Amino acid sequence: MIKIKALNNNNRMSTQELLQTIYDRIEEGETEFEIEACGQHDIGGAIWSKVDKPLSFRIKNPGQRVGAMGMDGVKIVVEGSAPADIGWLNSGAQIVVKGDAGDTAAHCAAGGKIYVSGRVGTRSGALMKHDPKFEPPQFWVLKNTGSFSFEFMGGGIAVICGYGCDESESVLGNRSCVGMVGGTVYVRGNVSGLASCVQQVKLDKFDKDFLKSGMVEFLKEIEKPELEGELLEFSNWTKIIPLPKEQKEQKLPVAEFKKTEWFEGGLFGDLVEDNGEVFKLAQTGEARLRKPVWNPEKCIGCDLCFNNCPNRAITKEDLKYVCADNKCIGCGICAAVCPRNAWDMINA
Repeated sequence: MIKIKALNNNNRMSTQELLQTIYDRIEEGETEFEIEACGQHDIGGAIWSKVDKPLSFRIKNPGQRVGAMGMDGVKIVVEGSAPADIGWLNSGAQIVVKGDAGDTAAHCAAGGKIYVSGRVGTRSGALMKHDPKFEPPQFWVLKNTGSFSFEFMGGGIAVICGYGCDESESVLGNRSCVGMVGGTVYVRGNVSGLASCVQQVKLDKFDKDFLKSGMVEFLKEIEKPELEGELLEFSNWTKIIPLPKEQKEQKLPVAEFKKTEWFEGGLFGDLVEDNGEVFKLAQTGEARLRKPVWNPEKCIGCDLCFNNCPNRAITKEDLKYVCADNKCIGCGICAAVCPRNAWDMINA
């Protein structure tokens, strides 16, 4: 095992220097690292190496993004707590944090396993995903999460054990699972403030078997095997999954939203009267950003502008080209196809 101290005689290694040292040692054949860091980030992640042996890291005092883009075959153990973004975009590494983890833990995780023996911060588990070619990512937390956890979750498995959080109003914080469309969140303890796009249901046999097998490994890695009996009392567990598509809340048309939900007068009501109409994607008239101006002195009458106008806004009258403001969308195609630059696009 190679040991690296990132602070010597008050001289701190830069993150780049530390990571390059690790990469060089891997190329030399080293596979086990003990790193006493001093806030350097990205340790243990994105190791693009030809070495096909498993790699292990034991880290103290890391900075952000421990194990970011971690690869299959890499194991990372943080002795103590870790700041934000542990396991960001994890692609296969096993990451163990023997303490709390900061905000956005397991953010965008797509593979591997992340184990935290304390709490995790806000927006943890957001955008977890699952490629069916690989095993789904797993994210295990002994205690609880901050608010906005599991936003836009698209796949993967999260297990929030709620240990020591019996008095908490919600072990998932507030506004959890907003925009969740896939995956499963197993949770033990009180839950409130869930998004309307998910449902909380009882465990089935598959769920219980998964938790039994996974809990043993999780508690072993965080060195708390004595909690197995308490945490596997299934009467305290539920799971959160997305609502079936047909049950999801129907979206209001914009006009109806303005009438029933938006505040009176609109966002700029004190400056512009809002007539309630919804702009089209391509606007004509005064709503255009640009408008074309024809210069007859440059025109050779080739009709390219006339033939290519997508909205038929250009007409030809007595050898003159005329653009109708109520049809023109300001796209600029007339100016683009003209071989003599007879059309100029100006601000509308």
